[in-house]
Amino acid sequence: MMEYRNGNLLIKSDYEIKPFMEEEADIDLFIPLGNRTLNLYLEGMPQYMDNRIQLLDIRSVLIRFTTEENNNLCTIHFLRNIDLRSTVMNLVFNYENHYINIKEEDYGVQFSIGKKS
Repeated sequence: MMEYRNGNLLIKSDYEIKPFMEEEADIDLFIPLGNRTLNLYLEGMPQYMDNRIQLLDIRSVLIRFTTEENNNLCTIHFLRNIDLRSTVMNLVFNYENHYINIKEEDYGVQFSIGKKS
């Protein structure tokens, strides 16, 4: 498992994390998954929902964040192809007290957000 750290951003991943673009304070990270099923686990899901959201045929994840002081927000894009217009779903995430965990499983990828200790 590899780790990527930049400021408060922490990503633990079984997949390679590639810095894709760096412009001024903005950085894009590209994580190729190889067209796998992605199971997204989010803490605090409402009781009327199951414990995961499943996305099919995800080629890669793009994480866009800034190194500006006091800004701990990033945008996570789940991509079907290589370009941003192929986003299946995206979300904004505050990573100040949490980290991203991407784990390879037999039949897919587990993408979860955990609390930093």
